[in-house]
Amino acid sequence: MMTQIPRRRVLVIDDDPDVRDLVATLCRQAGVAIDQAGDAQSGIDRARQQRPDLILLDLKLPDRSGIEVARVLRADPTLAAIPVVMLSAHRTERAKVAAFEAGADDYVVKPFSLAEIDARIRANLRKRELYERLEKANRELQRANERLAELATTDELTGLCNMRHLRHRLGEEYLRAERYETTLSVVMVDLDGFKAINDTRGHAAGDRLLAEIGRRLRAQARATDIVGRYGGDEFAFVLPHTDLDEALGFARRLIERFNATPLLFDDGERAPIGLSCGVATYPITERSGEPEKLLAAADEAMYRAKREGGARVAAAPTAGAK
Repeated sequence: MMTQIPRRRVLVIDDDPDVRDLVATLCRQAGVAIDQAGDAQSGIDRARQQRPDLILLDLKLPDRSGIEVARVLRADPTLAAIPVVMLSAHRTERAKVAAFEAGADDYVVKPFSLAEIDARIRANLRKRELYERLEKANRELQRANERLAELATTDELTGLCNMRHLRHRLGEEYLRAERYETTLSVVMVDLDGFKAINDTRGHAAGDRLLAEIGRRLRAQARATDIVGRYGGDEFAFVLPHTDLDEALGFARRLIERFNATPLLFDDGERAPIGLSCGVATYPITERSGEPEKLLAAADEAMYRAKREGGARVAAAPTAGAK
């Protein structure tokens, strides 16, 4: 008879108590949990409550046909993958075809032998186990694909957008700003004094600071803003629906908030790092007719801020400015 099958549950929906008792005896001997229902609605309710691994379903029930029940089970996303074995005294091809079309996985003609129902139950429980393994593999594959997609768009050290994805998102927002005639600003950020830290403290200490700076910058971004690591110790914000004055105010607040909470090394010593920011805005910045030119204008303004002493904000020249 049936070998031990741990942690499995079978639901038998049949108005014949002898059939239910026979299946129950087989299942208990094999260590399989058994649940029973004598009519269609009770069977559907128990299936939804218990989520069994296998359903044995009588073709003829007092309140509804097994065909109707099978269709209900297959229409429920939480039950659709559970194997259904149809039990019936009808031997005709028409009855069998109707059962399979309704979603049955197997068809057993009454009266059945113990050996046959034993084999059918074991085979369909194996089918259920195989489906679960495939489902698990699909979930793991989905998680792996999500992780790959994340790695393709995220800077691993800071958790911000990487340069490639930042440029892609800038291009999308630029097209949107063109289409709807809205403003779009870019704020380039450079870390004053960071190179000296790498030289004196080493790259490991510098990387820890970059990770913390990434968290701080992300915390300053609005839900609609895009913030990314542009490379090395440079970062960039893409600010949709933001004019030049608003972007300048954003950059000044960024410096103020950054300075308000000093960065510390692991030994507690303060890290002498500041921010320099450059701002460019579509459509008023000179040479902002393309996304890359807007980015370049913000980058040039940022380097001007550094040349002027750092820890400040500079705006790219605007069209028509003297």
